[in-house]
Amino acid sequence: MNTPKTSLTTIALFFMATILFQSCVAYQKNPVSLQQAERSQERVKLKTSRNQTYFFERIVLEKEQFYGLQKEKRELVPIAIADPGTTQVFLRSKSKSTLATIGLILVPVIGLGIYARTMTFDSGLEF
Repeated sequence: MNTPKTSLTTIALFFMATILFQSCVAYQKNPVSLQQAERSQERVKLKTSRNQTYFFERIVLEKEQFYGLQKEKRELVPIAIADPGTTQVFLRSKSKSTLATIGLILVPVIGLGIYARTMTFDSGLEF
Protein backbone atom coordinates (compact mmCIF):
# COMPACT_ATOMS: atom_id res chain seq x y z
CA MET A 1 0.00 0.00 0.00
CA ASN A 2 1.56 3.29 -1.09
CA THR A 3 0.81 6.41 0.91
CA PRO A 4 0.75 9.63 -1.12
CA LYS A 5 3.58 12.00 -0.26
CA THR A 6 1.16 14.92 0.08
CA SER A 7 -0.79 13.26 2.89
CA LEU A 8 2.44 12.62 4.84
CA THR A 9 3.37 16.27 4.39
CA THR A 10 -0.06 17.33 5.62
CA ILE A 11 0.21 15.15 8.70
CA ALA A 12 3.70 16.49 9.47
CA LEU A 13 2.48 20.09 9.13
CA PHE A 14 -0.46 19.32 11.40
CA PHE A 15 1.79 18.01 14.16
CA MET A 16 4.16 20.97 13.78
CA ALA A 17 1.25 23.39 14.16
CA THR A 18 -0.03 21.48 17.19
CA ILE A 19 3.32 21.81 18.95
CA LEU A 20 3.51 25.49 18.04
CA PHE A 21 0.05 26.31 19.41
CA GLN A 22 0.68 24.62 22.74
CA SER A 23 2.49 27.72 23.89
CA CYS A 24 -0.62 29.88 23.49
CA VAL A 25 -1.11 32.55 26.16
CA ALA A 26 -4.30 34.59 26.47
CA TYR A 27 -4.56 37.65 28.69
CA GLN A 28 -7.44 39.13 30.67
CA LYS A 29 -9.08 42.13 29.06
CA ASN A 30 -9.35 44.21 32.25
CA PRO A 31 -6.12 45.97 33.27
CA VAL A 32 -4.78 45.66 36.83
CA SER A 33 -2.31 47.72 38.83
CA LEU A 34 1.39 46.95 38.95
CA GLN A 35 1.03 46.04 42.64
CA GLN A 36 -1.58 43.40 41.81
CA ALA A 37 0.58 42.05 38.98
CA GLU A 38 3.55 41.83 41.33
CA ARG A 39 1.51 39.93 43.93
CA SER A 40 0.08 37.48 41.37
CA GLN A 41 3.51 36.27 40.12
CA GLU A 42 1.89 35.54 36.70
CA ARG A 43 2.86 36.33 33.13
CA VAL A 44 1.81 39.84 32.15
CA LYS A 45 1.31 41.96 29.08
CA LEU A 46 2.24 45.60 29.57
CA LYS A 47 1.03 48.36 27.23
CA THR A 48 2.64 51.79 27.46
CA SER A 49 1.10 55.16 26.67
CA ARG A 50 3.10 55.13 23.40
CA ASN A 51 1.30 51.93 22.26
CA GLN A 52 4.32 49.73 22.84
CA THR A 53 3.58 46.23 24.11
CA TYR A 54 5.89 44.19 26.32
CA PHE A 55 5.47 40.63 27.56
CA PHE A 56 7.03 39.71 30.90
CA GLU A 57 7.27 36.46 32.81
CA ARG A 58 6.34 38.41 35.95
CA ILE A 59 6.65 41.81 37.64
CA VAL A 60 8.92 42.38 40.66
CA LEU A 61 9.34 45.32 43.02
CA GLU A 62 12.84 46.19 44.20
CA LYS A 63 13.74 49.41 46.06
CA GLU A 64 10.48 51.15 45.11
CA GLN A 65 11.09 50.42 41.39
CA PHE A 66 9.04 47.98 39.31
CA TYR A 67 10.86 45.63 36.97
CA GLY A 68 9.52 43.27 34.36
CA LEU A 69 11.37 39.99 34.06
CA GLN A 70 11.82 39.04 30.43
CA LYS A 71 13.28 35.75 29.22
CA GLU A 72 16.41 36.14 27.11
CA LYS A 73 18.68 33.22 26.33
CA ARG A 74 17.13 31.05 29.06
CA GLU A 75 17.68 33.72 31.73
CA LEU A 76 15.28 36.21 33.31
CA VAL A 77 16.53 39.73 32.65
CA PRO A 78 15.03 42.60 34.69
CA ILE A 79 13.78 45.56 32.65
CA ALA A 80 12.85 48.74 34.51
CA ILE A 81 9.31 50.02 34.00
CA ALA A 82 9.97 53.71 33.40
CA ASP A 83 6.59 55.35 34.00
CA PRO A 84 4.29 53.06 36.00
CA GLY A 85 1.44 55.59 35.98
CA THR A 86 0.84 55.49 32.22
CA THR A 87 0.97 51.74 31.65
CA GLN A 88 -1.78 49.16 31.42
CA VAL A 89 -1.00 45.73 32.82
CA PHE A 90 -2.94 42.61 31.80
CA LEU A 91 -2.61 39.34 33.68
CA ARG A 92 -2.51 35.92 32.03
CA SER A 93 -5.88 34.19 31.95
CA LYS A 94 -5.35 30.52 32.80
CA SER A 95 -8.81 29.43 31.63
CA LYS A 96 -8.65 31.31 28.32
CA SER A 97 -5.14 30.01 27.64
CA THR A 98 -6.25 26.44 28.28
CA LEU A 99 -9.36 26.81 26.11
CA ALA A 100 -7.37 28.40 23.30
CA THR A 101 -4.81 25.61 23.34
CA ILE A 102 -7.46 22.89 23.41
CA GLY A 103 -9.48 24.62 20.69
CA LEU A 104 -6.47 25.09 18.42
CA ILE A 105 -5.67 21.41 18.73
CA LEU A 106 -9.20 19.98 18.73
CA VAL A 107 -10.65 21.95 15.78
CA PRO A 108 -8.06 20.69 13.24
CA VAL A 109 -8.37 17.13 14.57
CA ILE A 110 -12.15 17.22 14.13
CA GLY A 111 -11.70 18.77 10.68
CA LEU A 112 -9.27 16.05 9.63
CA GLY A 113 -11.67 13.41 10.98
CA ILE A 114 -14.56 14.83 8.96
CA TYR A 115 -12.35 15.09 5.89
CA ALA A 116 -11.18 11.48 6.31
CA ARG A 117 -14.75 10.21 6.66
CA THR A 118 -15.92 12.01 3.51
CA MET A 119 -13.07 10.65 1.39
CA THR A 120 -13.97 7.65 -0.71
CA PHE A 121 -11.52 4.80 -0.71
CA ASP A 122 -11.38 2.53 -3.73
CA SER A 123 -10.31 -0.95 -2.68
CA GLY A 124 -10.25 -2.25 -6.21
CA LEU A 125 -12.78 -4.99 -5.47
CA GLU A 126 -16.00 -5.14 -7.40
CA PHE A 127 -19.17 -6.94 -6.36
